[in-house]
Amino acid sequence: MTLSTPPPQRQGGRKKSVRARGFTLIELITVIVVLGILSLTVMSRTGSLGGSELARMAEVRAQLRYMQLRALKTGQVYGVTCDATNYWAFAFNSTNPTNYNTTLALPGETSNTVSLSGKSMTMTAFTCLFDAYGIPYTAYTSPSVNTKLAAPAVITITAGGGSTTLTITPETGYAP
Repeated sequence: MTLSTPPPQRQGGRKKSVRARGFTLIELITVIVVLGILSLTVMSRTGSLGGSELARMAEVRAQLRYMQLRALKTGQVYGVTCDATNYWAFAFNSTNPTNYNTTLALPGETSNTVSLSGKSMTMTAFTCLFDAYGIPYTAYTSPSVNTKLAAPAVITITAGGGSTTLTITPETGYAP
C-alpha cells in the first residue's frame, strides 16, 4: 500500500496561497515618501535659525504675551519698551506717555531692566503697550488719546551670529 499526499486545500476552486510575512516594496516606498515630506515640513519651519536666535525670540514673545495677559486681567495698560541697549516692562498709569513710573520684572528676569548685552543679543528699538482689551499700541497717553498699532510691528532679534524677526499683529497683538 502506498501513502499518498493529501490534495491541496481548495477554496472557490483555487489553491490557497501562503503569503510571506513582511512589507511589500510599495509599502516601504510609501513610508519613505511620507517621512521625507514630514522632514521637509519640519526643516522649512525652523529654516536656518540656530538655537540661540530661536530661544531669544521665544523668550521675548513670551514676555510680550505675559504683559498683554496682565493688561487683560487687570484692566490697566501694560507695555514693553526697548531702547536697543536694554528692555523693560512697565505699568502705564500717568498722563505723560514717557513717564513709566512703575517698571516691572519680566518673567524669568531678576532685574526690572534687562540688558541686551548681558543676554548676548541685540534687538531693534520698539515700544508696545497693551490696553485692557489686549490691543497693541505704539503710544498711549490716556484712554481717549492714543496711537494703535497700524501695521505689523517687526522686531529684529540678533543672537548667536544669526538674526530673526518677531512680528506683532495689529488689533490682536498676536506674535506668531
